[in-house]
Amino acid sequence: MKTTPRRVFALLLALVLLLSLCACTQKTQTEPDEPKINTAHKKTPEDQQKEAVLQSDGNDFSSQDKTVDTPPVQYAFSQEAETSLGWLRDRIDFPTTMFGAAYLGYVGGLFDEGFEAAFPAWLQETNEAMLLEYPFIAEINDEHIIGSAGHLYCIVPVDENATVAINRVQWNEKTQTNEVIEVLYRSESGEPVLLFANLDGIAHKADTQVFITDNSGNTCEWYPSLDATSHLAPCTSEAGDYLSFDFTEYAWYDVPSEFAGWLSDGWTGMTALGLAGSQSTGMGWITETMVEETGRYAYFSLRFYLEDETGGTVDLEWTYEDSDDIEEMWSGIWAIQTIPDGPSYVTLSLSLVGGNSYGVTDGPVYLCEKYPLLISPSGTELLVGAGESGVCLPFMSQSTTACVLTQAAG
Repeated sequence: MKTTPRRVFALLLALVLLLSLCACTQKTQTEPDEPKINTAHKKTPEDQQKEAVLQSDGNDFSSQDKTVDTPPVQYAFSQEAETSLGWLRDRIDFPTTMFGAAYLGYVGGLFDEGFEAAFPAWLQETNEAMLLEYPFIAEINDEHIIGSAGHLYCIVPVDENATVAINRVQWNEKTQTNEVIEVLYRSESGEPVLLFANLDGIAHKADTQVFITDNSGNTCEWYPSLDATSHLAPCTSEAGDYLSFDFTEYAWYDVPSEFAGWLSDGWTGMTALGLAGSQSTGMGWITETMVEETGRYAYFSLRFYLEDETGGTVDLEWTYEDSDDIEEMWSGIWAIQTIPDGPSYVTLSLSLVGGNSYGVTDGPVYLCEKYPLLISPSGTELLVGAGESGVCLPFMSQSTTACVLTQAAG
């Protein structure tokens, strides 16, 4: 078959057009990927992550900040201790308050077996009521105990995520400033700490610096010490606001140990009005208990009459449970020393004036003694402790450490 030149030229032209179309198609498909072929500037995973952060919007930054600000894991208290810590933080959470502090006493290096092991027993001996009220104090672990001897303070930031910084400082006479000589403690989780300060034994001489910064950026600076009245020195702002809350229970020191549980349950000392009422008939308090060590039970009635805010007159009588006759009748006066945060002290001066036992002994029978008294939160129960000189009321004996009387009706 013979092919003409014109026909050959047409075939060649068609072939060139076809090859041109294929080249265009290939270029269109590969052109977007050309930048990725350049391996000289290929991004590492770290570069890609940085680029993603830089290109993120405000919401992404907020999310990242939340991750950074996640508080560190705090050590675990028992449920009882955690509850008492939460209750304390609620109690001291006032608009300007940044932390609570309590003075626990002086420790002169008496814990040979280690602080964590011996401290609860020491606190129970010196201030059991404080330990019962705030059991978390005894569970503060070694990582949050600063020092080993000196005047001891417990510090509790209100903000659970507060930053706490504690330094030992020394006064510089030349510069008239406190200079940091030792960094003692740093924390960003607001946990309670036990701090030994005033290491030379002089409680009003500050040698330790405490900084507390809350989540809002508010900062306070405090130097743990006692003032002239042996109370905790406060932390105040330049405007005079109190930044600290003193939760020391001063009235609980030197209180008979048998009162510890009652104090921690909210029992307090009473006023003359709370003991005797305002009526001319007075206020009666009754109990049924054994008569000394006789094995026989009796009903006892103690009635106070108010004259003024310092005291008045008092009657006491009792009857055996199987008898209608009054066995003893006592009458006299009473005076009160009111201590709201601890036991009030009531002095009773009584004389035996009647009853089956009257006249059995030669001469008058007198009773004069000072007794610690507590009243229940409801005001309807009265706790009478052992007398200071060991003189017993008829409803008490030498083995009685405390007796509870109930408010009589009417």
